[in-house]
Amino acid sequence: MGLLLPLYILIFIGLIYVFGVRPQKKRRQELERIMGSLQPGAEIVTVSGIYGTVTEVEDGETLLLEVAEDVDIRIAKAAVQRVISGNDAVEAPVAADDVPAS
Repeated sequence: MGLLLPLYILIFIGLIYVFGVRPQKKRRQELERIMGSLQPGAEIVTVSGIYGTVTEVEDGETLLLEVAEDVDIRIAKAAVQRVISGNDAVEAPVAADDVPAS
């Protein structure tokens, strides 16, 4: 039994790494990639659920987010949860039923 205790400890440390450290590291890398790629015109969602369009990426760790027409708020880049679309996003095609009759 005394020889198995170090093996149990190593297995426990391995499980902590696989289920705790690695996912957090991957999430941090993804957030750094998102924050580095923010450009004006990108539609984003913040961690508090605010949807908006980036109007200006300021020096430091802040950006201006347009949440309504002529309403800009300043948020931290770290508050960005995900990017919905960017400048090169393709708009949804217009259905034939939506085209007005000439």
